[in-house]
This record gives sequence, C-alpha cells and structure tokens, in this order.
Amino acid sequence: MNSQFYCILLVCVCVLADCTSLSASRTSSVAQSPQPQLPADSVHGAALFTVNCARCHGATGREGGFGPSLTHESRKMDTEFAIAWIKNPNPPMPKLYPSPLSEQDAADIAAYVESL
Repeated sequence: MNSQFYCILLVCVCVLADCTSLSASRTSSVAQSPQPQLPADSVHGAALFTVNCARCHGATGREGGFGPSLTHESRKMDTEFAIAWIKNPNPPMPKLYPSPLSEQDAADIAAYVESL
C-alpha cells in the first residue's frame, strides 16, 4: 500500500510540475509586448496629410477652410491624444482608420500636425 501511495504521489507531483511549467510558459508569452511601433515620421505624415486632410484643413494644415487651421495644435493636445483623435474623430471629420490609414500612418500624421 505504501508503494501505491508513493506512485500516486509521484504522478501528482509530475502532473503539477508539468502544469506549472506550462502555465509559466503561457504567462511569459502573454507578458511579451507586441512589436514596437516605428518612430513617427513627420515627413511621411505631411505626404499623408496632403492626400487625406488638406482638402478640409488647407494645403499645409495652417490655412483652414472647411476644417480648422491646425497651427499650434500641439498646445491643445499631446501626441497620444492627437493619434486617438485621428483614429476616432468627431463628425464631420471622416474616420480614416483603420483603412485607409494604419496605426503608423495616424502616428505620422499626428507628428506632422504637432510640428505646425
């Protein structure tokens, strides 16, 4: 009877040890962060702005028009807020994210607008 008890105990310990290592490997894979985003590129953002935003905000964003001038926008909002606004704007501004603009495109446009 003692040998059966020890065999069962050994099986339980092995199962628990395997579950613990499995759980640890799952935790470590979940804890890994996604690929880092590239630094924002305001030159690329200017090109994207021309195609997607200039119709309403003016050729450089400083003129305004149907949409407001974006001069000194960095005083009104930080970069993270600007990216969030580009991704999810209030009407009448069109929603261009996630298509045709990507996450990186939104960051690039925000970098350009912040430079005005």
